[in-house]
Amino acid sequence: MSDLNNACSRRDFFSAMFKELAGAAGNVAATFTDKVGLFEEAPVAPAKPFVRPPGAVSEASFLSLCTKCDDCVKACPEWVVRKTGPEFGARLEGYPMLLPAQNPCVFCTGLPCIAACKTGALVPPAAGARARIGTAVVDNARCYMGQGQPCDYCVKDCPVKPKAISVTARGLSAGVNADLCTGCGECAQICPANAISIEALR
Repeated sequence: MSDLNNACSRRDFFSAMFKELAGAAGNVAATFTDKVGLFEEAPVAPAKPFVRPPGAVSEASFLSLCTKCDDCVKACPEWVVRKTGPEFGARLEGYPMLLPAQNPCVFCTGLPCIAACKTGALVPPAAGARARIGTAVVDNARCYMGQGQPCDYCVKDCPVKPKAISVTARGLSAGVNADLCTGCGECAQICPANAISIEALR
């Protein structure tokens, strides 16, 4: 009788143990799935600071002052100003930004994007100063001139006078005068080698 009781006890013990193990495995799997889900939904951190509309104050102040009202987006006649999407997370979503290499900023007369901003996130440039949004940066390894191939598309398309970008001789990549460059993106858009990017002013 005692052996039967012992057998039942062992059977009950192993049954209970397997149930606990199965439950634990289920919890681990559920936790793993949750973690994977959180990882997949995690916001994508931008590799570099966003290029903001003309007149943007420092990034920290901009994020504090901008209300995501979309007034600057609606005021842009060239449809250049756009908003960051949800892929950057709730903290950075919905703020105005530009992609100058795709859609160059023409710095419209009167700078309507700045005029539309009522919070101080965008402010007019000082009297006599140019509005700027960034600086062109040349990837020397990609630049055709740096590879010894003739190319001056960037110089021809640069709207700044005197030119903010220049080429001198084959074997030397295009050079950028940061003091003159507005970051408009014209050179980056036209570059056949995709050797130019626009970095935000920060």
